[in-house]
Amino acid sequence: MFKNLNIFRSLIAILILFIPLYPKFPLASVAGTYVAIRLDDIVITAVILIWVIYQIIKGLPVLKIKVSRLFIVYLLAIIASTIYSIFIYQTDPKNILILNMLRRFEYMSLFFIAIDSIKTLKDLKFPYIFFLLGTAFVDFYGYGQKYLSFPVVSTMNSEFSKGQLLQMDIWTRVSSTFAGHYDLAAYLSFALIIIGVAVIISKNIPLKIISFIVWLASFQILSYTASRVSIFAFWGGMTLTLLFLRKYLWIIPVTFAVIFSMFNSKDLNQRLLATIPALKTQLAILETKKNTSTAIPTITLEPTPVIAAIPSGKLLPTLKPTPIIVRHVLPDEQQPIDSDVGVARSGEIRFQVEWPRAINALKKNPLLGTGLGSLTLATDNDYLRLFGESGILGFITFMAIQFYFIIKTIPIIFKKHHEFNDILCLVFLGCQITTLANAIFIDVFESSKPAYMFWIFMGIFFQALNLKSTNKNTT
Repeated sequence: MFKNLNIFRSLIAILILFIPLYPKFPLASVAGTYVAIRLDDIVITAVILIWVIYQIIKGLPVLKIKVSRLFIVYLLAIIASTIYSIFIYQTDPKNILILNMLRRFEYMSLFFIAIDSIKTLKDLKFPYIFFLLGTAFVDFYGYGQKYLSFPVVSTMNSEFSKGQLLQMDIWTRVSSTFAGHYDLAAYLSFALIIIGVAVIISKNIPLKIISFIVWLASFQILSYTASRVSIFAFWGGMTLTLLFLRKYLWIIPVTFAVIFSMFNSKDLNQRLLATIPALKTQLAILETKKNTSTAIPTITLEPTPVIAAIPSGKLLPTLKPTPIIVRHVLPDEQQPIDSDVGVARSGEIRFQVEWPRAINALKKNPLLGTGLGSLTLATDNDYLRLFGESGILGFITFMAIQFYFIIKTIPIIFKKHHEFNDILCLVFLGCQITTLANAIFIDVFESSKPAYMFWIFMGIFFQALNLKSTNKNTT
């Protein structure tokens, strides 16, 4: 059945297109949360089942891959965390802990499926075409949302997550087919690195031109998201990638494009200008509370109507203490809420609610944490989330996977001549660094679309390393 056909090549190609493009329509609700089971869960579960059957038929070759040991240790760590949280701490709701653990298995399984889709050096090229096509459609839909009233499917609150078709107003930040603008920004920040390097190194002129057009469109959409962390993560990751590839002169136009977007995008510009004063204010508040009390600082926010999008031109407020930069008024009176206020409130929630909550969870159980999903839907710092939900053991074992790729790629940086898969390794290293930078302020490893795509490309990254090692008999 699998002897002459690499079925995973086709399946990965489908997933690279399907994952970013299919909106988050809910299929079934889950008690205790408004995160629902969706079609992408069903499709990816089916792909995983095919892969499991293949592994059984072939005698579990996955266990012969050395990096599998790091994944197994991490998965054992989060299983232990889940069991401890359910039976010792008796954390409720238990189904949320189990579902979050299973979803993490789901995300990371795509790493191994991607490995089985790449059998030769030529196979390293095929994912790019599907990735470029998928990103182009993401851009198209994003522009459609901003200028042509294409509907939004959002999970920003419990009402929107029911699958309502919403409509943006002029001040809402673009989310395209993603469920939120931060998820879209995290995806685009590494997509721009891959596509940008293709523009630079490709010898196929039509492909180079198409890639350049998609890059420009994607960069503008990234600006529309007004995500400060993602645009700086992209800038840093792209700069490092160009340094690795010794394409030093290309750093100048990339830097110019980033600086231009900061001045050209009014929303991004205002949020950047408001960031430093807001950060100083939050640090002053925390220092004052530290000097007056030993308790971990908390705040109580007054419920504020959140309008992230407008269904059929009508108000749909939801009482939720979440910062937002838009409000709904009469069309001829629409004005953005002051960016200073939005940025300040965003800082308040991170510094005084979400991050202390994660630190508290770590203090309760330093070794294993309080279980995946126990810190509610957002922490806005994936490292603190790792510590709080899976403890020191979960954090170390997860980061060991990340450092494995960094350490394996360092010798390639210093090679005099870079072959094709060397270039791929350095590009993926830049993407990995960008994703790790995003994780400082975004729960990027929990956000399904960015997480799926990250692990797919990490699997391709591994094969770019592995195929070269195999040629030298050093695997």
